[in-house]
Amino acid sequence: MKRNILLNTAFIALVSSSSQVMAAEYFELKAVHSGKCAQVNGLSQDNGAKITQWQCVDQPNVLWRKINAGNGYFKLQAKHSGKCAQVNGASQNNGADITQWDCVNQNNVLWKQEPAGDTSYYIINKASDKCMQVDGISQGNGANISQWDCVNQPNVKWEITGPSQIID
Repeated sequence: MKRNILLNTAFIALVSSSSQVMAAEYFELKAVHSGKCAQVNGLSQDNGAKITQWQCVDQPNVLWRKINAGNGYFKLQAKHSGKCAQVNGASQNNGADITQWDCVNQNNVLWKQEPAGDTSYYIINKASDKCMQVDGISQGNGANISQWDCVNQPNVKWEITGPSQIID
């Protein structure tokens, strides 16, 4: 009887710790200039839905995880849709929208992070070598997120709040 109780207790502890690890892999991307989060607009499930900034709320469309793509790159996957942040149309241009799309194996879906000072990072697209940024240094909810040259401006810098390990 004691053995069964110990085994059941060990199993429950193992399941509980596994659930915490799975939950912990998601994080928020917070724009340094506004303190607002990158989110999939309107909780959309659609390919092509825009990524915008919004108040950091308790919704799954503001939560992201990194999926290892090798060589320091990762896919940035939205929790609510399972789709990945990408540069729309694989554009090389400043101002090209960041949207969500199926997590395909293309360079416009791959990102890396580089330190931008203190606790912030540049989030850099592999295809364009440009940074994720909030258009026009906007402070507003719904402001568009696009790519731009990696310049030393606060709307191009992101804080990662919560655990952000890369998963395989």
